[in-house]
Amino acid sequence: MDIKECVDKSLYILTEYYNNRLEPYFEHLADNVIWHGPAIGQQITGRENMLKAWDNETNHLTFSLGNVEAQYIQLSPASCEVMMMFVVTTHYPNGDMIPLFQRIQLSWGDVITTDENKHKKRVPRIFMIHISNPVEQHSDDFIYPEHYNELFRQVEKPVQEPRISLRGTDNAFYVITVSSVVWVQTTSDQHCLFHLRERTLKVKATLSDIEKQTEGLLIRVHSGFIVNPLDVVSITRFKLSLSDGAVIPIPEKKYTAVKRKLLEYNNALTII
Repeated sequence: MDIKECVDKSLYILTEYYNNRLEPYFEHLADNVIWHGPAIGQQITGRENMLKAWDNETNHLTFSLGNVEAQYIQLSPASCEVMMMFVVTTHYPNGDMIPLFQRIQLSWGDVITTDENKHKKRVPRIFMIHISNPVEQHSDDFIYPEHYNELFRQVEKPVQEPRISLRGTDNAFYVITVSSVVWVQTTSDQHCLFHLRERTLKVKATLSDIEKQTEGLLIRVHSGFIVNPLDVVSITRFKLSLSDGAVIPIPEKKYTAVKRKLLEYNNALTII
């Protein structure tokens, strides 16, 4: 079993699902899959029963994802477990927006299929879906939390912005929002440290890779540093200060150009 393929498929299925595109989700289910939903008492056995359950329910909700962390463990040459942890915001027709931390575990295993030419091949399929952090279930809900906002109300700005895909040196996979990045630095072992608002990640990437993914949203201010321009608090000669207290050097020859570029993003910066 190709572990990276399973992790990539898991992240793809998750993203598509919360965009209300369900085809990849059902395409990768094993016939005898077991689904444990997020609410207490939610359980369905069998792919056909899952298809019927979703077909019988109209979804009026939309969703937005925050940062996603995916961890995995290979149990055998033909099976693995993928755990994805993230915040999903549910948008209700009345304007309520409720964020909820969620964990989804997918149990993957190889199955043997036969194509139209009667050639046999192994393909990965999901045998168990476990959505943890159980929440109270409204009596009128079955699959989607259509009435969850009646049980729990909280309004928070939804996450709708570009994200970066990264692989950590701990072999976890991360999909993070650009706004959660304060600054990035290279390390002596050719990796990068991502300084987020709530934690620091060590990832297998170069600053050039990160620049390509963020398409100008993060700015290279030094050969070894990238910063979020919205987190720059002040600029003085040959250095800048960030919202988390970090101080980043700016090469003397690049100081004027860097200062000009940062001011284009945030003209309220303090220039010392």
